[in-house]
Amino acid sequence: MRGVTAEPTTSPLVLRRLSPLDDLTGVTALMAGYAAENPAKVEKLVLYAPVWFLPKPPPYQGAYRTGTRDSVRPVNSAGIPKERLEEISPTEWYDKWWAANLATDPVGASRNPPALRSPNGVMKDLAEFWATGKPTYDPAAIRASTMLVVGEWDALTPPSMAQEIFRRLTAAKHRRLVVLSEGSHFMFTERNRMHLIREVQHFLEEPAQ
Repeated sequence: MRGVTAEPTTSPLVLRRLSPLDDLTGVTALMAGYAAENPAKVEKLVLYAPVWFLPKPPPYQGAYRTGTRDSVRPVNSAGIPKERLEEISPTEWYDKWWAANLATDPVGASRNPPALRSPNGVMKDLAEFWATGKPTYDPAAIRASTMLVVGEWDALTPPSMAQEIFRRLTAAKHRRLVVLSEGSHFMFTERNRMHLIREVQHFLEEPAQ
């Protein structure tokens, strides 16, 4: 949740990323929390790879965590079958993504080996709330038409989490759960990213129900 600002508006809620490698989990929880607390201001809501309760808290220390190109790659591709990795998430694409992010962190880039720093606010939230059965928002308080979308290979926030949230969206005007084939938690950087983009665009542009 740290490192992101929300600009109140009508559909859709606009979010602006402020830090590289900020976890998608925090962005999605922020969007859901805003919609739950401000139902009159949100007409449509998209929750991509949403988190729900975790079996155990993630390990972390300090204000931020660091990752090198090689240590981040397994997280970036978690869930993708090894024999399909180059097809789904080509190394060339990953390297471009890595270089673009590293350029935003000159201090981390100056290290040997170069490393990206990412605030641990989201890890603190995961440990103190999501791993202890205390969600940061109530899905039942969301009234906006809501789409949950997740990749079938998402190993970080698997489809079962989206399914549980879907069940709890009891007050939403309309709810939709989309599980996209051959996509991981970072599907937006992968070969099948246009499937994700088209689903989200279609949902946001179709007439409100």
